Amino acid sequence: MSIELVSYTDLKNLLGLTKTAVSDYPALGVLINSVQFAIEEYLGRLLEQDDRTQTVYIGDTPSRMISLFGVPIVTVTSVTITQAQTDTVLASTDYDIMDYGVKLYTKYQQAKVVVVYTGGLESDEIPKSLNRAALMQTAYEWQAKDQIGAESVSTDGGMVSRPALGLLKEVQRMLNSEKHPLRIM
Repeated sequence: MSIELVSYTDLKNLLGLTKTAVSDYPALGVLINSVQFAIEEYLGRLLEQDDRTQTVYIGDTPSRMISLFGVPIVTVTSVTITQAQTDTVLASTDYDIMDYGVKLYTKYQQAKVVVVYTGGLESDEIPKSLNRAALMQTAYEWQAKDQIGAESVSTDGGMVSRPALGLLKEVQRMLNSEKHPLRIM
């Protein structure tokens, strides 16, 4: 992944790490990627701006809303509708780019829709809430990396209880404003 939700410098300062690069801490590199995947899953969207091809199937209920994962949409290269083994390539005047994906001007049913587009965020567009959420979650997981999945840990002073494996509640709260527009809160 080339998009960076949290910088090594921020993690280094917070965690008191002494080495110069994230590659000096292989487990941290794994956690950074893992946290990004968890955040994207929670948000229901892919964050890194990239060229994408996404296939959406419309069933019996007619629809014109095509939800795409890589929002915000930067450009749409093509929209192809397949119905009864016939392909129709839509003109750019047959749809609008919306915050959730593409809105077709005509409702379709029993169709396959293939959208080729560029979408997602540039590295310099990462909202502060995503940065802070990634920082908190990565730091939390780094500190607990030796007990992944444990909800309680024995220490010299007794027992310590931790939240179940998953995104922290505060991280989820911070991420709610960045969810895909069609994702139920």
